[in-house]
Amino acid sequence: MLCGERTASVGSMATSLTFVESDVQEEFFARGWTDGLPIVPPTPERINAMLIAGGVDADKVVGMVPERSRMISAEKAAINAVMAGCEPKHFPVVLAAIDAMCDPDFGCNTVLTSTGGAALCVVISGPDLAGLGFNSNRNALGPGYRANATVGRAMRLIAMNILGARSDYLDGSSLGHPGKYTMLIAEEVPPKEWDPLRVELGFNEDATTVTLLATEGPHQISNQLNGTAEGILSSLASAMTNPTTYGVGKGHQVLLVLGYEHRRILIEQGWTKQAIREHLVEASRVPPSYLESAGIVMEHTTQNDMTPDADGKLATVRIPEHIFLVTAGSPGAGWSAYIPTWAPTVHSEAVTKVVQFNTSGSNRSNEEA
Repeated sequence: MLCGERTASVGSMATSLTFVESDVQEEFFARGWTDGLPIVPPTPERINAMLIAGGVDADKVVGMVPERSRMISAEKAAINAVMAGCEPKHFPVVLAAIDAMCDPDFGCNTVLTSTGGAALCVVISGPDLAGLGFNSNRNALGPGYRANATVGRAMRLIAMNILGARSDYLDGSSLGHPGKYTMLIAEEVPPKEWDPLRVELGFNEDATTVTLLATEGPHQISNQLNGTAEGILSSLASAMTNPTTYGVGKGHQVLLVLGYEHRRILIEQGWTKQAIREHLVEASRVPPSYLESAGIVMEHTTQNDMTPDADGKLATVRIPEHIFLVTAGSPGAGWSAYIPTWAPTVHSEAVTKVVQFNTSGSNRSNEEA
């Protein structure tokens, strides 16, 4: 610590480091604690504010990855949420996403070590996301909104700093993609004809949920001039069957974000979300020759058995429930997005958890203090 300069204490309640404030960024970069972008110094006061908002004690275990012998404490999660720039009111969302990430069905260890470079894609569905600061309207998948940007970033920092998923250690990504910095999609309140995602997944309409998927980056879908539902669905199916997408013909899950014009056309022409999913399951089935013409070699292993079904085709998505369909975005010219999961369901499945908001305003450790 240098005299005459303002200092900042950072770290947990058990371990604290004191830096000259102007040195915090460089110290964190040098120690490998960042994603390459500047961070908010995790001071004890900021960490405690997160814990209070989450209604959790510092030493509570909020996630475990047995394959790595790693535990995620609430305090460590709070440190990374502070660093990411989260507001305390968003910490319950981070906690729910951690719970989803550590669910065995998600396959966290495989997701974080694969050469495929999957994003931790958070889809949040709730009755008042705008009140929490989440943007589901214009530029819904882009920058400019703190909640969208920082919750997703917190998940990546937790994966890096607590679970060891760094490029110089356990993250095996050959290329990666920008979604690995942060990736959160907020579902808009859908048109009255369609249920929100959380209701479709069996949760209460008053609940707020996060669904975590391990995904590639978004593939934008443009169909600006075709005013028929069949035309829109053909464009969606075409995007879903790009032969160089790893999960095509292997049975993976996909996220579809329908933009304003596309969802309006589909609703006006009488399509339900379930009917859309059922149609796309069939429309995305492909023969082996389709993949082979793009240079893809058929796999016949225990993990990726690409033996065709009785009709001679391979399933890209095996069941309608493996298509997660949400609406977001503002009026434009006719845009949607297709976001495939990075691998077949044998490796990872989407997991949904309810966000538990703290209504008491304090947690036990603070009451005792």
